[in-house]
Amino acid sequence: MTPRLRALVTASAISAAATAGYLTARHSLRAELATVRHAACHDPLTGIHNRAGLTAAADSFITTAHATGRPVAVVLVDLVGFKKVNDTHGHDAGDHILTSVAQRLTGIAGPAGICARLGGDEFALITTGPATRHDDADTWLADWLTHIHTRLTTPVTYHGRTLAVGATLGAVLAHPGNPAAAWLHHADLAMYTARATRRTTAVFTDTTDTAADLRPTDRPRDLARPTSPLAAAPTTWRAA
Repeated sequence: MTPRLRALVTASAISAAATAGYLTARHSLRAELATVRHAACHDPLTGIHNRAGLTAAADSFITTAHATGRPVAVVLVDLVGFKKVNDTHGHDAGDHILTSVAQRLTGIAGPAGICARLGGDEFALITTGPATRHDDADTWLADWLTHIHTRLTTPVTYHGRTLAVGATLGAVLAHPGNPAAAWLHHADLAMYTARATRRTTAVFTDTTDTAADLRPTDRPRDLARPTSPLAAAPTTWRAA
């Protein structure tokens, strides 16, 4: 091999090594960026979305669902009695409750829904119902909320101990036109009202008003059967 040919071969080998190194570094960088993005949008304990991840995904989810004629429910969940479990059985037991709730919400949401842990013992769920007439959406939501409450309050077993918490749900039927943050706000108002009146579930119905003061309608209509003997029957609420 002549010196010139040897130099060309060496240069080619160096170039190939440099290209391979660049491709490896680029792949590694992309993987790191994907990890960072995932961490920014997901709760580290449960693996489901956090508040940022929910907000980022919710707007397009609501718009897409309504384009197919399906109702969209935005549901906030506040666990009842979680602190007592933590204080009595320890934080590991509390973490088990939180991960179990996240798993159940994931199953309820299905592959098309979104669930998130907003912080502490508060969760959110955005999911769609079957394509139906508008006046049937309330009936679907009532049955759906009963199902969600029953699933979330079913006791879990942890190291041979039975752990149970309650749940307060606030919900709203969402549609395009307002940002997802507004629907989450409405659901939060409903949840606050349910909690303040010792009910299991409240549904925000007057979406033209964002007032924080909710009161029962003059002739409230039950939307879901009570699923806890300690709770009064849930009802529909509107803005004052």
